[in-house]
Amino acid sequence: MPRYYRHIQRNDVVLHDPEGVDLPDIEAARAEAVQGIRDVLAEAVRQGTDDAFDDSIVLTDEAGRVLMIIPFIEALPPRLRGAT
Repeated sequence: MPRYYRHIQRNDVVLHDPEGVDLPDIEAARAEAVQGIRDVLAEAVRQGTDDAFDDSIVLTDEAGRVLMIIPFIEALPPRLRGAT
């Protein structure tokens, strides 16, 4: 099973995921990353901050190749994307 890494990019700083997660395919990795983003955004809302809304997940494979970049804002329902 492939291992995927979900690094968080905040402005020019990348917070590296040292462990990664084993998932069956890229679609499962994206779905898992989006759920994680929603958890982070929910916590930010509970704390009354909005700084996480500009972050992104950089999804890479074991070789460090960037497979996709998922802006946190894309994890919101479409109706809420314009509200930030």
